[in-house]
This record gives sequence, C-alpha cells and structure tokens, in this order.
Amino acid sequence: MKRPHHPYLWILATATVALLTSVAIRRAQIVRAPSQRLAVAATIYPLYDIVRNVADGAADVRLIVPPGVSPHLFEFSPRQLQTLQDVRLIFTIGYGLDDWAAQAARATKDARVFPVDQGIRLRTSSDGAADPHYWLHFGNARQIAANVARGLSAVDPAHAATYRRNASQYQAKLAQVQHELEALLAPLAGTPILTFHDAWGYFAAGFKLKIAGSIEPSAGGEPTPRYLAELQKKIRSQNIRIIFLEPQFATSVIESFAKDNHVRIAELDPLGGVEGRTTYIDLMTFNARAVRRALPVEDP
Repeated sequence: MKRPHHPYLWILATATVALLTSVAIRRAQIVRAPSQRLAVAATIYPLYDIVRNVADGAADVRLIVPPGVSPHLFEFSPRQLQTLQDVRLIFTIGYGLDDWAAQAARATKDARVFPVDQGIRLRTSSDGAADPHYWLHFGNARQIAANVARGLSAVDPAHAATYRRNASQYQAKLAQVQHELEALLAPLAGTPILTFHDAWGYFAAGFKLKIAGSIEPSAGGEPTPRYLAELQKKIRSQNIRIIFLEPQFATSVIESFAKDNHVRIAELDPLGGVEGRTTYIDLMTFNARAVRRALPVEDP
C-alpha cells in the first residue's frame, strides 16, 4: 500500500486495513468451523419427533419425508440427499415402509441405517407381511425411545448419559398421556371401525378397539369390486357407521363408497407434522379424540 503524505491519513488507512483483515479472518473461521453436534435423520415425522426428544440438547435431527407425504410414495430428490451428507445415523421403521433409506445411506459419507424395531412385537397385516405401523402404540413408542437412545449413545458416547436421561423423561410423558387417552376411549372398547388402509392395528390394540377392515387391501392397492362387496357385508353385519380416512391419500373412491353404504367419514392421521399435530403426543391425542368424537357414547 502506497503511504499517504499526511500522517493521519496513513494511520487511518492502516487501521482500516487491519480491521477489514480481522473481520475477514473471523468470517473465514466461522465458515470453516466444523459442527461439534452429532447429525442424525429420521424417515417419518412421528419417528423424527421421538428422536428429537431423546436427542434434545446433544444432537441435530433432520426429517426426511416432508409432512403430508406418504412414505409409501416417497422419492428422494438430489437436494434432499445433499442435506444428509453429514449425518451419522438414519433412524428407520423398516418392513417396507421406508426401505428406501438404504439408498440415502449409500449416498452419504458414512451414515448407517438404524431400525428402531428392537424389542417390539410386530403384528401381521392383512396381506400376511409384518405390519410396519408399530409407532401408533404408546408402548412401542416408549421402546422406540429406548432404542434411539442406544443408537445415539453408540456413535456419541460422550453424551450417552444425556440421551438416556432424555429418553427416560420422555417415556414418562408418554405413559402419562397413554393413561389419559385410555380412559377417554375406555367406553368404546370392542367397537369395530373401518379404516382407509391397514395401518391401525397397533393403535386399535392399544385402545382395545376392533379393526373391521380397510378400504385398501394393501398400501397403494386399489380395492376390487369383490373386495368392496365383502366390506359392504361387514358394514351391515357389524353395524359400522363410519370410515376413517387419512390426509395423505385421495378420498374420491371412499366418498362414493361411504355415500352408497350410508356411513359417515372422519379422519385419522398416522404421520402428523401439520398444525395441531406437531409432536408425536399431539398426533396420538388427535387420533384418540377423533375416534371418540366419531363414535359418541354415553358416559357411565
């Protein structure tokens, strides 16, 4: 730098250069500084919320499937894969629901898939396969929290105590809400309900309800006329008066079927992530209250 003739101008110019250099160095350090927090991801929103409760304060948690999108129909975009480049674990449900997570793991630097089904007793769906919707049961959710804590602790042992403490506190909250909702639905024990697809067996078992059938014979499968005829028989024989839809799927076929069979329509949501259902507890509360509203009974 050419020195100005006036001494004060030289001092000012030197100070300015020093200040700008200092700012540039600090900015460069901020940009280059690696994150010290473990980065993990979860495939669907209910699992994401359970993971973030266990990871609270010690790890960053990312959601893969956006709210309102069915995991059965989900496809990755290059941009979504890019956001997972630094994750270490991808928590999954498995059993055909989110098997595509293996693709995401292969596209990252060193992520591995971590199914959260350990210690959970799986039911068999109507097509004979294992039913993957096990998160819709409070007991299973508590087990998922324990599994998540174990997975996080394995890759981040420095925060293992935090993960165990968070999981224990969250399990206590789940147990409390479970007790409250069991009392809410106790008068409906044994009541048959008809759902959109075979996703509610665990939920029904947890609240002692009965699944009479589902509109879809399998996830994404179109019902045949013969299949619908069998459902009509169940509606008449079991005096079913309501069908529960799901917000992630189109409803035109069900609306026509419900009108022809003189049954009403209500909504159950297996995934949440929208206003009023931004936590797993909110989601389960919404569904329990939806059933109670749809099937009113006289309190004893």
